[in-house]
Amino acid sequence: MDPLLERTVVAIAHALFINRLHVLRLTEVVRLGITPDSSDGEMVIPEQLDSQLRQQAIDYVVAYLPEDFYVAIHQAKVDWLRPA
Repeated sequence: MDPLLERTVVAIAHALFINRLHVLRLTEVVRLGITPDSSDGEMVIPEQLDSQLRQQAIDYVVAYLPEDFYVAIHQAKVDWLRPA
């Protein structure tokens, strides 16, 4: 496979992952009624739930991309799932 094409598809997959994760997190913030922390303004989702949301976002990306890219995406997701 052309390395440029693979990097491009992985970059698109990463963007899809980030967008999907953002929507899932916002949905949970509203559903759970999470309010901003008074000290730093962050709206923290419980870690166990956030872990599930990250996996759902990965599953979403994998469902929409050709199987030819699964290996590259699974290698890249290690960096995507790393805590910020």
